[in-house]
Amino acid sequence: MNKNLIKLITWVVSIVLLSLTVVQLYWVKNAISVERTNFENMVDKAVSDVIYTLERDLIYKNLKKTVQSREKVTNFICSMDSINQVLFDEMRDISKPDDLEKLIKKSFMAREVLNDMIDGNQPFEIERTLNRLVLDSLLKVELKKNGIQTVFEYGVFSSAKNKMIIEKSGQYKAELLKNGYVFTLYPNELSVKSDYLMIYFPYETRFLLKQMMAMILISALLIIIILMLFVYIIKIIVWQNKLSEMKSNFINNMTHEIKTPISTISLACEALGDEAVKRNELLANNYLKVINEENKRLGGIAEKILQSAILEDGDFTLNREKFDLHKVIEHVINNMSLQVEVKDGKIIKDFQAKRTWLNADKMHITNMISNLFDNANKYSPRRPVIKIITQNYQEGIKLTIEDNGIGISSEHRKKIFDKLFRVPTGNIHNVKGFGLGLSYVKAIAEKHGGSVAVESEENKGAKFIVNLPFSNKNG
Repeated sequence: MNKNLIKLITWVVSIVLLSLTVVQLYWVKNAISVERTNFENMVDKAVSDVIYTLERDLIYKNLKKTVQSREKVTNFICSMDSINQVLFDEMRDISKPDDLEKLIKKSFMAREVLNDMIDGNQPFEIERTLNRLVLDSLLKVELKKNGIQTVFEYGVFSSAKNKMIIEKSGQYKAELLKNGYVFTLYPNELSVKSDYLMIYFPYETRFLLKQMMAMILISALLIIIILMLFVYIIKIIVWQNKLSEMKSNFINNMTHEIKTPISTISLACEALGDEAVKRNELLANNYLKVINEENKRLGGIAEKILQSAILEDGDFTLNREKFDLHKVIEHVINNMSLQVEVKDGKIIKDFQAKRTWLNADKMHITNMISNLFDNANKYSPRRPVIKIITQNYQEGIKLTIEDNGIGISSEHRKKIFDKLFRVPTGNIHNVKGFGLGLSYVKAIAEKHGGSVAVESEENKGAKFIVNLPFSNKNG
């Protein structure tokens, strides 16, 4: 896939994902606004019911006082008759002007006392009318009834006195005046200035978020899942693109590798058809030798492709047998020594292992060691020095192959065991391969219950360490 197309897809998907996230956040914000409106409606209903209950109780008390006043009026009339009768009796005994004056004063005083007994109504005062304990209890009950179970603060503000006359705790006086919900107390009272009930919720936002927690969590989870899928898809696209490039390189390398020996064999066959060559036995043998060598080269390429097929299948079975690892290494060295000597290099053996017998697949172990030797030689362009060390550990043999080649950068060390990956060689253009060797080495080592690791720095050579157990039942 074209890199520009990948960038375009990434940008388009990023914009769509960002838009979707913005829409989701906008939707959550609107949902919170709706929840806040519902909360305000619930508060309004709860406090309105409280005010209605308080006013109903006040009306009940006033009606009760009215009934009692009527009874007092009846008693007053009877009392006035008695007083008048007494005064009338006393008037018959009056003989002096001073006595008459005293009698009149006495009459007025009696009337004032009776009027005070009847007219017990006093001006409406909120402090005297409103019971704080009753108000607190009613608010708790009504708020809970409407589904509001969070801390609240209330206060009663007197317009006449321009101050709070009742407070629950007094901790949120400023918040009550600035952000509190305001309701008129006793709205039907014919007073000059109204009194107000104010209520404030310190943890209102927390309460609203708690009510919407499930929805917010689901929205957040969906956004996270979409983000993860997006990242995963981009990774797959990038990996597929890299894989496509690696496969193209693999096919190009394979085509080049196959064409060369085929062309050589073809030319050698044409030459052998010539009568002059047929008569020259030495020349004919040389051409036959070239055909044989190129045929082996084709066999090696076929072996690499078979190794790739084995890795692709992943579920191959090991053909275990008991063999001496040192003998296998000697065999590989004999086959590889000519290629190293051509480059004026050398192979150093340091066999420290005392126990050298393995119960493993001899063919795959041989191929694995050959691949490591081949890499050490290929990536050591001048006078390669390849050192092979064997050591025993408790469960098996540790095989170490060192070289003095171009080394591997930290960036590429993580990828060298990936299939079809080849370390870039910069200006060195004669290093050929399919990127299958090290992935095959890792697969074979792990199939035997072992492991493979690399230690390397750029321009300082590489060291491959393979641990192989004496025997393992896997595979």
